[in-house]
Amino acid sequence: MVDASELKFIDPFGLAVLRAALETQPEGKQVFFRWMLQELIDYLARMDFFQGLNVEGLDLEQARNLVAGKPFECVELIKVTDSGQSEETASKLVRAMMGEDADLDEYEPYRRPIEYALKELLENALSHARREGNLNSSVWVACQHFTKAGTVRLSIVDNGCGFLATLMNHAQLKEKTHAAAIQAALIERVSCNRGPNVSYDTDSQNQGVGLTMTAKIAKAAEGHLVVASGDAWLHTARNSEFSLAGTEWKGVAISFECLREKLPEIDISALLPEVEGTLDVEINFE
Repeated sequence: MVDASELKFIDPFGLAVLRAALETQPEGKQVFFRWMLQELIDYLARMDFFQGLNVEGLDLEQARNLVAGKPFECVELIKVTDSGQSEETASKLVRAMMGEDADLDEYEPYRRPIEYALKELLENALSHARREGNLNSSVWVACQHFTKAGTVRLSIVDNGCGFLATLMNHAQLKEKTHAAAIQAALIERVSCNRGPNVSYDTDSQNQGVGLTMTAKIAKAAEGHLVVASGDAWLHTARNSEFSLAGTEWKGVAISFECLREKLPEIDISALLPEVEGTLDVEINFE
């Protein structure tokens, strides 16, 4: 039973977190929503929120008759279950982030690095979420460009085991707490799944820079990340930690927000970390 009487607005982060939470319910469970505004029902339907859910209590007939969403303003909620979906999903996110100008030649030099960073983030989510016996974990992704504010918001949320479980024995984990695990995960290469002598563009395993690169991109575009895991969450612009007060999120939830107009000004090469060791091929994004 979901009480939506005080729900006035939901962005891609809330959308993905709520859907991932409902995914953890027993199979065949019916979800009943109460007192949700029709405009929110319409938005959730447009963003494909109700796919795969046994839902009651909502007028979905009106929502089903809506015109399809604008491809350059949002990416509907996507459930990612296979690493093969990462590249295609990241491409959709980048397109929504950059808008209708995404195909212009002048955007090409930094489109691919951004896409790479997001692909790393998706790969991280898929690989780390399924540790500790969480083999059925999924990743939920959504994105929207809020045109009036000029901001882009995207989310990557999994219902896996969380940062603390995956980093429990890592040297960079100072305390065995969820808050410390989030801080450690934001350090370059902490979540790396491969050795240093592999090129960025020729190996599918992650370099452990997806989260840090995404945080750098957000900051460079006057934005921030919100990262939640376990009973803690962190706002990167404030570098402030917060407690979820009596509850625990079983998984990792990441929200990215930035000003879209600032994306063309980002020098991706300056943000990339130095590669340790000697590479067999020159780093490039061709």
